[in-house]
Amino acid sequence: MPTPSEIDLHKEFGNTKLEADAVVEGISICQIFDLSASDLFIRWQTFVINRHGGDASVKPTRERLLEVRSMLQQELERKSSQRRGGATGSAMKLPRHKERVHYDKNSVEGLLQGMVSGSQREFMKTPQSTKRVGLLKGGNVSASHGRTMFSPMTPSAFAEPSPSAIRYSKRTNMGHTEDTLRSELPPLNLPETRIPIFVSEHGARVVESEEISSDESDSENSRDENGKGAGPRRVEKRMRYMFEKMAARTETVNKRIERMAISVKTEYNIEALANPTYPHQNTVTAVGRIMNIGSDDSQTAAPISSDTLYLETSRRLGNGRRIPLDVRSAPSFSLFPGQVVAVEGKNLKGTEFSALKFRQLPRLVHAPVDDRKDYAGAFSVMVACGPYTLADNFEYEPLVDLVDKAIAESPCAVFLLGPFVSESHPMLKDGQTDMLPEEIFHMKISPHLTRLRNGLPSSASVFLVPSTDELCCSYVSFPQPPLSHSVLLQLGVPEGVVSLSNPAQISVNGVNFAISNIDILLHLVKEEVSRLPALSDRLPRLAWHLVEQHHFYPLSPPPADCAAILSSQDAKLKMQVMPDILITPSQLKQFAHIHENSILLNPGYSSKGLSGGTFAKINVHSPSDVCSVNTMLGDSERVFPADCTSVAIVRI
Repeated sequence: MPTPSEIDLHKEFGNTKLEADAVVEGISICQIFDLSASDLFIRWQTFVINRHGGDASVKPTRERLLEVRSMLQQELERKSSQRRGGATGSAMKLPRHKERVHYDKNSVEGLLQGMVSGSQREFMKTPQSTKRVGLLKGGNVSASHGRTMFSPMTPSAFAEPSPSAIRYSKRTNMGHTEDTLRSELPPLNLPETRIPIFVSEHGARVVESEEISSDESDSENSRDENGKGAGPRRVEKRMRYMFEKMAARTETVNKRIERMAISVKTEYNIEALANPTYPHQNTVTAVGRIMNIGSDDSQTAAPISSDTLYLETSRRLGNGRRIPLDVRSAPSFSLFPGQVVAVEGKNLKGTEFSALKFRQLPRLVHAPVDDRKDYAGAFSVMVACGPYTLADNFEYEPLVDLVDKAIAESPCAVFLLGPFVSESHPMLKDGQTDMLPEEIFHMKISPHLTRLRNGLPSSASVFLVPSTDELCCSYVSFPQPPLSHSVLLQLGVPEGVVSLSNPAQISVNGVNFAISNIDILLHLVKEEVSRLPALSDRLPRLAWHLVEQHHFYPLSPPPADCAAILSSQDAKLKMQVMPDILITPSQLKQFAHIHENSILLNPGYSSKGLSGGTFAKINVHSPSDVCSVNTMLGDSERVFPADCTSVAIVRI
């Protein structure tokens, strides 16, 4: 096909004025991919529809035509791989030195061998004829493939960086501060010779072993109505995350309501809580769970509003019955399905409970700095959440810059939250790479973790937190145990890097951190209904629901596309202590907010599509610095860790 001229391109693109460099790039694309000017214009229209929603104002600049070139190259590679993988039909002849593979219903090995090719096919064979896709037990990923780790479709085989990688390297907002909290505090000065930070975990730890400890299952039976008793006892249970009975789920819901009912009764010195399903002419206090009409059936659930609310009782307080909840007389509320509430109101006819006021739920114990024996000095923390690579490659440019920043600033602790290899990455979803997730982690992430560990002082700590979107973690439910030691070794994670469970509750030098690496904020924002709430900022208010409910996932039922929420592991989702800093990463807008002496933080994602994201820097000061600031401001109240903490959310 003859190469189109500049006139042909101007004719096809019509009124759109092409710059000189765009014309040169367009002619080059036509030459390489054997396209006419009309074909190029059709590909341009497809690109505008897919990437820009069909916006007619988008002009064909050289940078955008480079993206079109990348799209055509990926399409060509995909077709080439399909041809190499074998074509169906009799026209495709096999070489004489290869035998034709015959498949039948009993030939599992033959079926698997036909699904992959090349080094992958050799990787799946073992001397014992064991078919295992993924990591080899007792070995590492790099050894399993020998030298040839890449296929022609692997991103690292491309000679040139992707257009988004070029734009990322030329970004102008690097280091820009997106949000700050308590910026009036003085700069943090850490001594050159640092004392190792003290880290301890709170609550029931999620473990991967078959036999786990639970401090929740029967502890309610050992308490009286006022919440007093001998305390929780240790019970051995098996973790079954692939199957749960409906009875176990209802028992978990009943325990949550009962636990909160006991706390409300003790907090407000109430003699007896009322059954809201019975008629009451006088104002009574009831405790129950908010439900939305049809919320048990996620396919037919009505949008939540003040007219679709029900109040569900526990078995002891109301035989588990539900009653419509009228909130028209309540001056202020913020409600969502699954929320446990204490509500004052009346039930005049026995058919509807009319709420007059929602009581504040009891808070977990929150001690000031002076009452904490383990509060030790100043320290700094860096928090980042995946994904750590752009959407069109696996080069992990944001992770590289993040590690460089951490080494330069030398924080006392670094929290890296997954996903590291996300199942929602476009190239994995479209099958544009032959690399296994473990290979990507071992080759693209572990070297930077090693560089981070070696670049920080020995007193610093590096923590990894898994994600429900993580392909290198075999537990796709919530909560998740930490990555086991054997998996960390097989992924090439260096010594000194510690994996935490998800969620995690830990204390760093006496400051309580709570980390929930599931996008609960995105799930709540679609389900909440409110009127003049006490916390007016919506995104921090969504995070505060977790603190108020003493639970890392209070929403029920979860969205259909959400990871399974294990009711059998509800003890691991219960907050054991009041968090000083609650970290809830979300794709919603990043924020840092302080409420009731707790910091609510969404550090954002390290990458968003084809651009870089954000991370958070946390500086915890000594109480003396805060006391000097409070003296200037005329504030003489007790000092909490949140008062000693400054936060900055920074663009990568």
